[in-house]
Amino acid sequence: MRRFSDIALLAFDIDGTLTDATTWWGGEAVGWVQRYSVRDGEAILRLRERFPVVPISRNKTASARERVALLGLDGRWLGVTDKLEALAQVCREYAVDPAVVCFVGDGLEDVGVLRKVGIGLAVADGHPHALAAAAMILHARGGERVFEEIELRILDEAR
Repeated sequence: MRRFSDIALLAFDIDGTLTDATTWWGGEAVGWVQRYSVRDGEAILRLRERFPVVPISRNKTASARERVALLGLDGRWLGVTDKLEALAQVCREYAVDPAVVCFVGDGLEDVGVLRKVGIGLAVADGHPHALAAAAMILHARGGERVFEEIELRILDEAR
C-alpha cells in the first residue's frame, strides 16, 4: 500500500460510504432520499483543498446529485454502470495514474476499483469481498464520518 501522502485524487462510492446505504421514498415529487453527515461534508471540503475529490457511483438519485453539487464535486460519474471504466475516465480527465488514487468503497461492485488503485479503502461494514480487496479497512461504518477518518489518517501520517 502507498502512503496517504502519495494521493493525488480521492474517489468514492456514495451508497454505503458517504451514506449508511439507507434510502427513503420521499414521494413522486421528491424521489429517493438519503441521510448525509455534515461532518463528512466538512471533511470533504477540507480534503478538496489537498486534491480532487470525485464520486464514482451507481447512484443517480436527485439527492445524491444535489449533495455532490453542494460540495462542489464533479458529478459526471454518478449513475455509472462500470466503475472500472469510470475510474479510467476520471484518471484521464484529471491526468493521474490509478496508482496515486485513493478509492473508498463498500460493495461487491467496488472490488475491481479497490484492487486497481494505489490505496483501496473499505468501510468497516462493507461487503466481505470489498473488505478482502481493500488495502485498509476503516474503523468508520458507511455514513458515520468516513471522510473525517480519512482526513485524520492523512494528518496523522504527516506527523
